[in-house]
Amino acid sequence: MPQYGAANGQGISRLSFDDETGRLGAVDLVGGVDDTAWLVTDVARGRLYSTSEITGTRESAIAAYAVEPGGLRLINRQPTRGNEACHASLSSDGKFLLVANYNGANPEGWPDAALSVFPIASDGSLGAAVASVRHTGSGPNAARQTTAHAHCVVPAPSGDIVYVADLGIDRLVAYRLGADGSLTHERARDFALPAGLGPRHLVFSSDGRAIFMVSELIPTVLSLAVDPATGALTQRDSFAIPSLDGGIVQPSGILLSADGRHLFVGLRVCNDILALRIDNTTGKLSQTDRRPSGGTTPRDLAFSPSGRHLVVANQDSDRLTVFAVDHATGTLSDPLQHFDVGTPMSVKLAAF
Repeated sequence: MPQYGAANGQGISRLSFDDETGRLGAVDLVGGVDDTAWLVTDVARGRLYSTSEITGTRESAIAAYAVEPGGLRLINRQPTRGNEACHASLSSDGKFLLVANYNGANPEGWPDAALSVFPIASDGSLGAAVASVRHTGSGPNAARQTTAHAHCVVPAPSGDIVYVADLGIDRLVAYRLGADGSLTHERARDFALPAGLGPRHLVFSSDGRAIFMVSELIPTVLSLAVDPATGALTQRDSFAIPSLDGGIVQPSGILLSADGRHLFVGLRVCNDILALRIDNTTGKLSQTDRRPSGGTTPRDLAFSPSGRHLVVANQDSDRLTVFAVDHATGTLSDPLQHFDVGTPMSVKLAAF
């Protein structure tokens, strides 16, 4: 991808993880996967899905892999109907894969779907997209918001509503996902954000009654309530992420702990991990920890399946860094390990 200065990765690396010690170890590598920006695990079916760019084509692709003892086996690929596919997720019923396309600088006439829906067959293969939608509009940031930029798509924990965070138009856009994969815009559930905020990623509480969102352009974490009757969103709190040295703070990923008490947020450029406590009654956010990410440009972060450890993908220092998590206090340990891997963009841990 042209916006990234380094490209030292070789494809998709598969690692082992020891949850007792927090140690990573190399297993194998799948090459021939260009510019993977996001990974999705389907543990029940033993599948892995990966976004990618394919030279010579006019759109991104999403690939399906079988996770097998001997390695990852490519099942098939499908075009995403847009460019710079940057995020994907499984629908709440596991029948569809949802893909968000950033569409950074599309030439005239190129595919520019913000969101596309792919049916998943019984063998884990992906059918051609059965639905897609475009986003239009812009925001006040002349460098980053000249057009719409879908940055993530997340389904509600139950039901048929999915939300897209669009960085370019400062909006959370809601869709109803039909049983056939169709998309219907649910305008009453949309949420307009302050101009220039640049929403990037969001996460639901387990009961679906709260959303926590991090913005990239104006570094902020929002706490939102979801009306259980109407689905309408209201803001409960806003945490402005300060710069500690007057430099740039550019948030990336956001995680919610399994007990719903703490958020962990990657901060690029300043290269920190921020931890916030959530007041379960009011939704108010307060800082519990902030420490160096263990490298440069923490683009993605993931809990181990038990939640005991946090693994951070430090993109521009070619390393993963492992921390132990204290869920009682919402704090991280000093780094337990730095593991070398070229330009890590996305990291997922799963007990297949």
